[in-house]
Amino acid sequence: MITLHYESRFGLARGAVYKDGLPQLYAEGLEHDPSVGVLGTRSVARLKKRAGGMLFLALAGGEDAVLEGPQAVLDKLTEGAAVEVEITAENRGDSYKLARARFQALADGAPRRLLPALSLKDRLLAQVHHLIGDGPVTMACDREAIKAAYDHALDPNDFLSPGGFMSIEPTNALIACDVDSSQGESSLAATPRTVAKACNEAAVGDLPRRLRLSGYAGLVVVDLIGKRHDFDKLKALLLKGFAAEAPRIVLAPIGKFGTLEFIRPWGACPLGEDYAMDRKALHWLYKAVELSEQDHSRIIVMRLRADDIAVLKPLIAASLDPLAPMLRLETTTTKPEVFAL
Repeated sequence: MITLHYESRFGLARGAVYKDGLPQLYAEGLEHDPSVGVLGTRSVARLKKRAGGMLFLALAGGEDAVLEGPQAVLDKLTEGAAVEVEITAENRGDSYKLARARFQALADGAPRRLLPALSLKDRLLAQVHHLIGDGPVTMACDREAIKAAYDHALDPNDFLSPGGFMSIEPTNALIACDVDSSQGESSLAATPRTVAKACNEAAVGDLPRRLRLSGYAGLVVVDLIGKRHDFDKLKALLLKGFAAEAPRIVLAPIGKFGTLEFIRPWGACPLGEDYAMDRKALHWLYKAVELSEQDHSRIIVMRLRADDIAVLKPLIAASLDPLAPMLRLETTTTKPEVFAL
């Protein structure tokens, strides 16, 4: 069973996808993000330059992106050419992690968006299809479920059902995962090898969900317990966990030091790497919403830094939300806070 918990206020939204009671995807930000760098957006861009075998695009919003596609096609493109592209991986925060766009066709005219911006809800539903698979999705709005998914997306380190623990740490080069066993009460009757096998299998089976939720991708290295492993069993568990995206996973044999390595293509920007102002402002806004629900008659003071005020002020001014008149924005250079009068 797949459930999408979704909430939208003042043009900002957040949503979490659950399957069989576990969080699978999380997204937040502008409900209708106008950027052409958002995953899945189709636009006309212009070939900016070639450098070191790579082709760089100028997107409609001024953002740069790397162009990908059949080499035979890319070789024929000249600087300044207009091309229709689709964003396959979002920019991840700096000039070394540009968005990636796949060539669709030759085009003409100025850089521009080709289709209206999808809502964050529709983008999440598209990710369900792309990453998890087809199936009915139930709509709901459990704020606690959304919060739990958010917390787990920011910190995917967690215990394993056999009693072990798996930590996941992103670096500039790769995603490092470490599996540890724990000789707790549930494993006292088992041998160390049996416990290690159970922890390894539980970790590999749940790793795809944790990566999907946090948005981590690229080269993933898993430090398994021990050095003798059933590769076929672990491979089957991993690919089953990746569900609809399994065909895009490139898996290597287990190394002599007991590491499992694979490549997962990048897609949406990881939650922890996106410092967009709208995401910061969103959390202050929902803090105000929660306070207002305790007593609808109270004034909510949002004492925030100037950059957050700059995001929220036009959204609140343009909204017909009944809470809008109850919000008072104040700028501070000290610690931000939201409180009720």
